[in-house]
Amino acid sequence: MSEISCRISSTFISYVKNTRPEFLQPLLDGLGYDEKYLSDPDNWIPWETEQLLEERLTHLFNDERIMFKIGRSVLTLKSMGIVNTLFSLFMTPERLIRATPKLARYFTKDIVYINVIETTKESATVEIRIKGKQTRGACLYNQGLYTTTTEFFGLEAADLTEVQCVVPLNELGSLNNKTNGTIFGAESCIYKLQWKNKIGFINKFARKKMTMKDALQHLEENHAKLQKAYESIRKSEENYRDLMENASDIICFLDSDGVVTSLNKKGVELSGYTSEEVIGGNFISLVDDQYQKEFLLRFRESLNGSTTVFELVIKKKDGSHLLLSINSNPIREDGNIIGIMFIARDITEEREIARRLLEAERFAAKGMVAAEIAHEINNSLANIETGLFIIKNIRIDSPYRRDLLDDIYEEIERMSGIVKGILEVYRSGDSGIQSVDINREIEKVIKMVQRRLKGKGIAILSKLSHDLPSVPCCPGHIKQLLLNLIKNAEEAMDSSISRLIVIRTEGKGDSINIIVSDTGCGIPKRRIGTIFSSSFTSKTEGTGLGLSICHEIVKGYNGEIAIESEEGKGTTVIVSLPCGGTNG
Repeated sequence: MSEISCRISSTFISYVKNTRPEFLQPLLDGLGYDEKYLSDPDNWIPWETEQLLEERLTHLFNDERIMFKIGRSVLTLKSMGIVNTLFSLFMTPERLIRATPKLARYFTKDIVYINVIETTKESATVEIRIKGKQTRGACLYNQGLYTTTTEFFGLEAADLTEVQCVVPLNELGSLNNKTNGTIFGAESCIYKLQWKNKIGFINKFARKKMTMKDALQHLEENHAKLQKAYESIRKSEENYRDLMENASDIICFLDSDGVVTSLNKKGVELSGYTSEEVIGGNFISLVDDQYQKEFLLRFRESLNGSTTVFELVIKKKDGSHLLLSINSNPIREDGNIIGIMFIARDITEEREIARRLLEAERFAAKGMVAAEIAHEINNSLANIETGLFIIKNIRIDSPYRRDLLDDIYEEIERMSGIVKGILEVYRSGDSGIQSVDINREIEKVIKMVQRRLKGKGIAILSKLSHDLPSVPCCPGHIKQLLLNLIKNAEEAMDSSISRLIVIRTEGKGDSINIIVSDTGCGIPKRRIGTIFSSSFTSKTEGTGLGLSICHEIVKGYNGEIAIESEEGKGTTVIVSLPCGGTNG
């Protein structure tokens, strides 16, 4: 079976796709060859298939000369591949035409016989004979192809005269009245080509050489610029890599699946792993079990385009842990997120220092409370000592003696309550958690400090709501919280004319609010945001420890603490404790 190269069918497909893509499916339907096969110039198809394609093209485009137009389009089609390259190697049109018998093997297998009858610098006569029955479409295709021959050399299209055609006259269809003197039904097709402006061609050829020289020079200049740009990019990349490798923070890149694609020197140093042990593995394998859920949540947020900051605990190779503060940023390419970049700072030591500082603050605050309580005990002991001295050394009647003994007993009870309060303040952990009546604890604390505050001209009042539910907590924490708030209020009123502390309670949903107000100096608005910092104090003398300890206690019970203050008028602290909260 005779075969023809798919270089021909590829020109058909390219033409259809570029002009009427909707014709592609009906063109190929039922052929037995798909588009990919018919577009590969290394493939071959039966002559009959090529003829069927010609017939379908004529029908689809409803144009008897469609094959001529397709032949003319070959010059611009990339589908011809190496053939276009071969054509352009010939110096002149006549040389190209002389070589057409040899070039035919790129298109057919012993089907087409080409004989160049005559060729000059401005014309050529070519005979084509095709084995088997030739279609008019094939004739027109060849004519279109030959007319473009001169265009490969910058000339106008060649004029083609059809001398004779193998197709019988009665098979021309609608072209019966357009024979133009052509002999039909001959044994072969003969075309006579004529092209003009030979001098123009020489000039064009010379211009082409000049243009080529200019193009080469331009190419060299661009190449030099490109090399310079490449060198600049290379240096920038080296600087970037050096910056990344020697950064004081961990820099890690993950792909969209969470696989580590890069880890800098700091990351390797702090984690204890080698680059080979980390790169290529999933980052979640490094995350402590308790933090994996948090990591997955933040990772998904970053893949959705968010920049997030969070803390994560990483398992080091030696089994210890690394606490990291991570800034996560999405990596984009062509508008799509392809991965995540982590910039992480080791805060393990920093957090340990903060923990120790908070512990020191806690003990300092407890020491402050202890000092105040010691003062109260000393006062009570002085009262007891005075009463006993009177009873022992002064003759008094029995009723007066009895009153003195009652006072002494009351002072002893008061000291017992104070000592018990000290033990509760210093007790820590969940072992002290119980159902606590907040109103009762407030009354105990007020009783502890009332005498001392009165001596300073400070009144303390309570306005407590009744029938409040109990709160699960450690009583010592409540005392510590209240003593700190009262101490802050007391010191804020050093220069105030009106000196009043009011403690209120109220139920609010599933929580109980403790509200401590004073008539002190107030807090400037600019400093409201820093009041819970361990270093904050609004006094010229003071530790600034009270509110940070209060904040820690309240957060431990999943509660909330807020401040309302007006400079020169006073401050109100609102503590909200959940009735079902637990110490965290």
